[in-house]
Amino acid sequence: MTTAPHLRRAGADDAAEVTRLRRIMLASAGIVPEADWTPQCEAYFRERLGTDPHFVAYVIDAGDRLLSSTVGQYMWSLPRPGRGPYAGHIASVATDPAHRRRGYARQTFQAVHDHLVEAGCSRINLTATPEGEGLYRSLGYGDPTGPMPLTWTAD
Repeated sequence: MTTAPHLRRAGADDAAEVTRLRRIMLASAGIVPEADWTPQCEAYFRERLGTDPHFVAYVIDAGDRLLSSTVGQYMWSLPRPGRGPYAGHIASVATDPAHRRRGYARQTFQAVHDHLVEAGCSRINLTATPEGEGLYRSLGYGDPTGPMPLTWTAD
């Protein structure tokens, strides 16, 4: 049944749809997951959504499917003057292509951002695709200041 699209916090029952939307986000970055990725991702979300206090997702729900989602998490951060106890990371922002340009990504992103700030995060990072960069900058995200963050990957 289709209902008016509305914002809500995701739960374990949303794992398959949040995974579908994450696949869309990855595809926009040119990443094509292996065949076994989908069940692994669904299991990951099912285990955490609604149960892990450090893990959160907000979605736009149309009743028969999710139209957009943002997923974030936070962890303890080493003490540093002027910073709160947690660092946040927004890991996935995706909107179904048929429902873009309606403000859904902004709504879900803002809800996750606010959740992380309320939890005590004094900094939140993300990796922006060219499609999403304008949205994130409009919400106050910018280039890092201070020492340059570097990342190692096993790839």
